[in-house]
Amino acid sequence: MNAHIFHISPYDLAFLGTIFIGLMFALLLGFTKRVNQAANRFLGLALATIVLSMIWVLGNDVGLGTYFPHWNWMPMQFSLVLGPLIYFYVLKITRPEYKIRFKDLLHFSPLLLQQGALLLEVRESIKSAAATFDTLIFRRLNPVLHLLVFISVSAYLFASHRLVERFYQTLEFNGGDRYRYELRWLHNLLMGFGLLWLLWI
Repeated sequence: MNAHIFHISPYDLAFLGTIFIGLMFALLLGFTKRVNQAANRFLGLALATIVLSMIWVLGNDVGLGTYFPHWNWMPMQFSLVLGPLIYFYVLKITRPEYKIRFKDLLHFSPLLLQQGALLLEVRESIKSAAATFDTLIFRRLNPVLHLLVFISVSAYLFASHRLVERFYQTLEFNGGDRYRYELRWLHNLLMGFGLLWLLWI
């Protein structure tokens, strides 16, 4: 009898559907030519970051390591750049003329920390022949990384909210509050994402 079978639950099927839909949206955001194309690329990268994390979780859940023993060595965790990607999306919406400078890339430097942790996990995985998520380093560093991701996304959501408020302050007052509805959709999206983020944590 073959012991190598996938154990796919309805939860995994829902995850798989979400992954395909998310990848399609990320590709559309990245390659569709629209007015806010630069901003949409940041949003597409943020969505791709979430989808890659979901692929990693799904692969662990269905036992993909049985068929591809070293698949979990692949770098699929980029959650420390999720906050900066959302921030730069909002920045390009509120200030389309803003040019990304070299010093702006420092916002993405925490990714080096996350990938460094993966290298340590892979090194221990090679020594112990265990999956990276079964190593001692993973069990010690993963809660710290999750805490850093929570702090990062929360801080960048707050900074994004401030960008929207600053955008309203630059608009001229024209006799009522109608001018404050121009980016109401973006404000609602940020609030919704913040609520979902808290629920997920």
